[in-house]
Amino acid sequence: MNKHYIVTFQNTHEAMKAERETVKKQIKVVVIPTPTYITKSCGISLKVCEEDIQGIINLIKAENIKVKEIFMKNGESVKNITI
Repeated sequence: MNKHYIVTFQNTHEAMKAERETVKKQIKVVVIPTPTYITKSCGISLKVCEEDIQGIINLIKAENIKVKEIFMKNGESVKNITI
């Protein structure tokens, strides 16, 4: 997974809510510790492949999940994206 997205959340509760909803909708994600190149604080994030990012964005909006930020990682490049 060279190009992928990392979704960070306002809190752990929101991250777990998002993970539960992705299971229901059969969207593939991986729960990961939030990488230190994004933030030094603790937390969990979802790693999403490129083909599933639009499904995640739709899910976030439909379920009113409180996202902190979404990042696109492509090799060594990391960019914040807006939804």
